[in-house]
Formats: sequence, structure tokens, C-alpha cells
Amino acid sequence: MAHLVEEYAKNLGVKFSRPVLKDHFFPINFDKYITISLEKDNDSKVYPYFGMVINLLRPFLERAKIKVIQLGGKAAIEGVDEALNLSFKQNSFVISKSLVHIGADGVLNHLSSLKNIPTVTLFGNIFSQCNKPVFSKSGSSNINLSPDWNQKPCLSPVDPQRQINNIKPELIAQSIIDFLDIEKEDINFETKHIGNFFLTPSVEVVPTTYTPLQLVPNQVLSVRTDYGFDEDAFMQYCTNYKVDICASQLIQPHGLQKIARNVNNFYLFVDKEWDDIPESYFNTLKNLNINISFLVTDPEDLPSIRNKYFDITVSKYYEDKKAPCEISENTKFLSSLRVIEGGKEYLSYAHWKKGLDRNKDVLDTPDYWRQLNHFYIYESEQNS
Repeated sequence: MAHLVEEYAKNLGVKFSRPVLKDHFFPINFDKYITISLEKDNDSKVYPYFGMVINLLRPFLERAKIKVIQLGGKAAIEGVDEALNLSFKQNSFVISKSLVHIGADGVLNHLSSLKNIPTVTLFGNIFSQCNKPVFSKSGSSNINLSPDWNQKPCLSPVDPQRQINNIKPELIAQSIIDFLDIEKEDINFETKHIGNFFLTPSVEVVPTTYTPLQLVPNQVLSVRTDYGFDEDAFMQYCTNYKVDICASQLIQPHGLQKIARNVNNFYLFVDKEWDDIPESYFNTLKNLNINISFLVTDPEDLPSIRNKYFDITVSKYYEDKKAPCEISENTKFLSSLRVIEGGKEYLSYAHWKKGLDRNKDVLDTPDYWRQLNHFYIYESEQNS
């Protein structure tokens, strides 16, 4: 498969050679560092797990007194020592002093190759053979990482499959360690499963007591009255935050009127044994501009409830799921979900149910696996 540079040269009737570029100085406060470049405008080349890569590298880098500099991107990666937005020639200078450069395929990785800097390149929307760095004097100074393609690359700025996400963080971290040649020890981490919702933070609160929360901007808080309820705590949460309400009982209209401006959605758990909900209740919610949806735990109840309330969205609440991998004492997990009650924080409903706050152990129970889409499951013998 021909490289893009070769194709351009052939079609233009020219030969390609090593570019000549004059750097612009930029002061760096670190003696030893690696660089990570981020894409801003090409979504299919945005790798979301660089924070995890840095976390895996941190013990090695700290022992060797090596820093991490980020070049470009919309926001700083958690764990970087400095994030810079520079001109192209300033980037060239910073990269020229780097021990290793990492990024998605693009101009800065070609530039790193030109400077003969060891380069780790990620590919998300194109085969590596088509756009791998070509200007380095030694091919051994380049490591090209591609996902196990589920289908052909999208060749587009937007990848509906987000295939670049399938490149495992430990593979990137190990490639960097191999280039640095600072320790012979391997990265002790193996990704087992990444849930579809892992990158989407979700906070659920059990309103039995009120605790002020720190949420990211525009985040909606899920208030789980089906887990527990205290009216004063419920009203405080719904007054101070934008909320989705999850309930197993109807909430009286006079209570909803006070908080209607903060309620995005009202999710009501129902089954076929429920008494008919009067039309006036739905009219009240409509006048308050509150959207109501029904959640059903037993799939056999879906047809009858959908038939009875045909103009209401009725959905199955969490499909039953099986363990995606074998579980051992070294299997741990990260979670995009937080269940909060009384100032304590739990990583899943199953952990809340068992009272296991801030616990990273995988629980082999149906309640745990139903929320699998929120989890990053990994295996490690170290305390990660």
C-alpha cells in the first residue's frame, strides 16, 4: 500500500526529499521531557485515554525525572506538567529537544521523525502504511500503533466507530518506556474491557441527606429517589442543580412546581401492576415543561405498558449483561459513574448496595454487570 507522500510525488511528477525547517526558540523549564501532541479539529484522530497513559508512565518518569509537555489540544490532559499552544516553528523547537514524541498521525509526528526523535504514532482513520512518518534516518525510531480494525478506516475527520479508542493505553505507555530505555520493567497493566459510556461522566445522588457537590459545567445530576428519599434533601438537590429525577412512585405536582425549572427529565419506574395514571397528571407535567419517560425492569411488561401509554417513551432499564472477561483477585475497574449518599462515593449501584465506598474491586453480581457500559476493567498486580 503506497504512502500518501509517494502518491503525491508520483501524480505531481516530482521527487520528495527531506524538508528544511528553521525552528523558533521557545523557553522550556525542564531538562528532560517527552511531548504529546493533540488534535483539535480532526475528531477521528483524538485519542481520549492519554490521561491513563500518563498515569501508567508516572512512576517510571518520576524516577527518571522526566516531565510531560502537551502541544495543542482544546484542554490540558490530566497529569501533564505543562500544556502549550505554540506556533508551528516553536513546536518544532520544543519537539527537537524531546526524548520521545507521541501523537496521532499528522504534521507534528512527521516533524518529530524529521528531527530523528523517537516517535510513537497513533492511527485512527487511515492505515499506517499510508501516512506513517517517513523522514527519520532510522525506521527503528518509529513505532506505529493501529487499532484492530473492525472495518476499513473511515478516511474522514469524523469516525462513527471511534476506532482510535481501541488502541490500548498500556501499549502506548510500553512503547514510550521502550524508547526511553530507562528501566527494563514492563508496564503491569492489561485492559480487559472499556464500556461505551466510560468517557461520559455520570453522577447519581441518593437524596437521604444533602451534601453539596462539585459537578463539571452543564452536568445534569441524576436524583435517585428509587434508592432512598428524604423530602428536604430531595428539594435541596433539585433547587441547586439541574436534575434528572428517577422515581418508583409518582411525585405530587405541587412538589414539582417548585423545582420545575431545574428538572430536565422525569424517569418513572412502572410495571403492569400499576394503577392507571390520570391524564391530568401528564397535562400538569406538560404545562411545567417536564418530560416524563417510563422505565421497565421486566421486558415482558414492555408491550402492555407501551400499549397503555402509547404517547410516552417506555424503555427497558439496563439490559442484563455477562462478564466480558475472566475475573481474578487482580481484576480492578474504573468507572464514569458515581453514586453518592451522605458524602460517601460509590463506583456502581452494586457497590452502593453493599456499602463499598471508593472500592475498585469488580463485583461478580448481576447488579454490577448491568452497568458494564460505565466501566473500564483492567488487570494489574500493582495498586492502580
